[in-house]
Amino acid sequence: MNKNFVIHDVIMSEEPINRKDDVEQDVRDTADHVEEGFDETGDKIKAGAKAIGNKINDPNTDVGTEYKAEKIKEEVEDI
Repeated sequence: MNKNFVIHDVIMSEEPINRKDDVEQDVRDTADHVEEGFDETGDKIKAGAKAIGNKINDPNTDVGTEYKAEKIKEEVEDI
């Protein structure tokens, strides 16, 4: 008689696995991340355009400094 055997404990969740819900949640999460990315990109584009405009009005200004100032303004507007 062979007495070599293994007993496995299996723990089952009471909730059934619903892969459709998981995929739908992943899609919603991804859409939220994309939306945040678009918002940030839009703010950067606006700040860059305003910085260039300021540079045209006053050629002695530094575009990098103007960009940083305008970017801060765009971030504050979002709050």
